[in-house]
Amino acid sequence: MLRRVYDEVVQGAAFVAFTVMLVAALLGTVSRYATFLPVVAWGEEVTRYAGIWAVFLVSGLGLRHGSHLGVDLLTHRLSPGAHRALYRVVYALVLAFAALLLVAGVRLVRENMAQLSPALEWPMGLVYLCVPIGAGLMIVETVGLLRRSWQGLPPPRPPLEERAE
Repeated sequence: MLRRVYDEVVQGAAFVAFTVMLVAALLGTVSRYATFLPVVAWGEEVTRYAGIWAVFLVSGLGLRHGSHLGVDLLTHRLSPGAHRALYRVVYALVLAFAALLLVAGVRLVRENMAQLSPALEWPMGLVYLCVPIGAGLMIVETVGLLRRSWQGLPPPRPPLEERAE
């Protein structure tokens, strides 16, 4: 139940960010070429920030579903025990990186609340808030993957790999 609510909130927020990105890009482009419309000077800025937010919001879900880039040329040749051990090391490194990103992201937000974005004059700290939020989501998912590994379950497989069988 809690997992479903979590997924719906994260996916909904990412959908909103992606939709805002597309609409802002469309408005900015159309306003440049349709001379009878007012120029949308903030379109490029909103597009960039919404795209960054969308990426950070779905990064944790990408970890859980095995959607991030990975090279498995050598890992398929390992024994199941060595394979699990290697993935535990990888997940521990991802967890350490996400923790570092969380700490640095919180610092980035705090240090940039007074700086304003060029076109919209939004506090840049709010724009950078996606970094610690995304890192927190990655930590939640990586802890789940580590727990799954210790239960003897295999790591998630990329969606295309599942369809190929």
